[in-house]
Amino acid sequence: MCGIIGLIHQQSFGKIASDSQGLQTDHWPELSEQDILRLAHRGPDGTGKYSDEHIQFGHARLSIIDLTDAGHQPMISHNGRYVVTYNGEIYNHLELRTELESLGETFNSHSDTEVLLAAYKVWGKNCVNRFRGMFAFVIWDKQEKLAFLARDRCGEKPLFYQFNHECLTFASELKALIPLLNERPELDPVVIDMYLHYQYVPEPSTLLKGVHKLAAGHSVTIRMSEWEFNPKPYWCVEDVNEPIPLATDSKLILSRIRDALEDAVKMTLRSDVPVGVALSGGIDSGMIAALAQKNYPEPMHAFCVGYPGRPAYDERAQARKLAESLGMIVHEVELPVDSFVDFFPELVTVMDEPVADPAAFGHYSVPRAAADQGVKVLLSGIGGDEIFWGYPYVTQSVELNQQLLDHPSIKFAAQWLGSSSAQIFLNKVAHYPHAHPSIKKWAGILQKVGDTHNPTEQLMYYMLHPDFDGPFALKAEVYGAAMHSVGSDTLFKPTAIGLRSREKIPAAVIRMLFDTWLTSNCLSLGDRVGMAVGVETRMPFLDVKLIELVMQLRANNPDHALGQKAWLRAALKGVLPDEVLSRPKAGFQPPLHEWLSGVVSRYGDMLSNGQLVKTGVLATDKVEHLLENIAKRNWTGLFFTYKLLLLEMWYQRVVAA
Repeated sequence: MCGIIGLIHQQSFGKIASDSQGLQTDHWPELSEQDILRLAHRGPDGTGKYSDEHIQFGHARLSIIDLTDAGHQPMISHNGRYVVTYNGEIYNHLELRTELESLGETFNSHSDTEVLLAAYKVWGKNCVNRFRGMFAFVIWDKQEKLAFLARDRCGEKPLFYQFNHECLTFASELKALIPLLNERPELDPVVIDMYLHYQYVPEPSTLLKGVHKLAAGHSVTIRMSEWEFNPKPYWCVEDVNEPIPLATDSKLILSRIRDALEDAVKMTLRSDVPVGVALSGGIDSGMIAALAQKNYPEPMHAFCVGYPGRPAYDERAQARKLAESLGMIVHEVELPVDSFVDFFPELVTVMDEPVADPAAFGHYSVPRAAADQGVKVLLSGIGGDEIFWGYPYVTQSVELNQQLLDHPSIKFAAQWLGSSSAQIFLNKVAHYPHAHPSIKKWAGILQKVGDTHNPTEQLMYYMLHPDFDGPFALKAEVYGAAMHSVGSDTLFKPTAIGLRSREKIPAAVIRMLFDTWLTSNCLSLGDRVGMAVGVETRMPFLDVKLIELVMQLRANNPDHALGQKAWLRAALKGVLPDEVLSRPKAGFQPPLHEWLSGVVSRYGDMLSNGQLVKTGVLATDKVEHLLENIAKRNWTGLFFTYKLLLLEMWYQRVVAA
């Protein structure tokens, strides 16, 4: 796990230009050691640099596989033709090494980087289809004068870039990319509007004009002779759901899932440094802890989070009980409110992009504790909710879209249902505690169908998220001139995949969840908070073999209506105690209102004459209204204010630093 950075120039270094005094000067500067050291937190174990007439590659190394200098990067292939700078882990590097050796390849190290280079030499751009793991890398082919960039299927590892008519600049983080650019990019009002609804920035966008993220599951080849940047998808979770023949027996389904889970965990245990587990009291991390300890040669370290006074949502007791039953070494991290408020500015810098997930501080605290114990690899349960229907709004999306297909007449009533009086009435019925469940359900369906913000040509999805629609009314109260031209059509672009037939809706909904929340919130946050302290976070649930198996099994055996994580709970019978399997999903539950109120109270004044006011994102005369009225109105208002404050502090600490 590492940090990568570099520049690729269309014109070769040997071509020189005249300056204003007629002197011959090289037309691009050298990538400096200081440029690479901006990523030293991601790779504290050493740096490397390589350049030729077209490229400048930098690398900051976190040594996980092959701790010797043989794993140093940037790495050059044996024949000298290829150079790579790479961030990630190819978990199946041992199997690939054996296959490549049978094809005549030889190796000088035990690193997965050397396997990646050999795989590209033998299979070209199709090598990505053979990798099990997480990765973002750039390979330079000296002979063909081309660069190949790729990112893993789910987007576990980041890759930011700016492409113009002269140069491709790339880096693992914005903090390293921005200083390499010729000028500071401007804020993009359209993406700001997205961020305030999603609470993160959906890829491939960033908040900066001209700066993008290579999307998850995409690769791109750039030839110096053509100089075009056209990323292409090589994998999509929606496209891997071909039914498995004869896989309809429930016992067989559960057996195959259980085997795939254990195989995924065993893969992510491959490491030449200690491995620990981020453990809550839930099923996802519990499964990982149980299967990891079973396949690990010594007691593992488990890290769990709690709060002063041990309130009801504190899961340390459950986590400790499970960990000790497995023979693990338990470490508890307690998070007082003041700690979050004090650390907030530094947390903003760590996140690199604004991610307004209030759980960010807790997610940071776990790898921080792991680093203190000398643990450099941490297994996480991220991905379990996304694969096994862990979120109510996601299953509701499947059910609602299927209802609309089964009952076309519902759509014809949308015009009346969208009136303000109808929306108010339906919302009251849907939340009326004494109403019959079926009446409440249909009132909720009709209310969502009639919501005028939802695009009619798309599947209904993010409007069902409990926080998504809150900013619609609030932003009208504070937006400045720069935001007045932003329309609602771009807001739903990240989920604009079109409509689907009834049987294809579940896979399409999973795809939207992967493309947005999983990649740009969970994985972005997970990568930054871990790498900020030199800890690699690995996620067994995102193993490609496991994902594809589950998607293929449910193609003929839909499981979204069976109950939350029904397959996972059933598959883990005998692996986890029944009390864990029957425990309702709690999720990470910090004292949100206290945390966010504390941040707004202490740092809110920076909005008064900040970048958002100067650029017209916020109306100058509305900042006081925001802080004194909207922030104190309700949770929606507080969260909206927090997102704006996070955005302002991010600009000051990351962009303008």
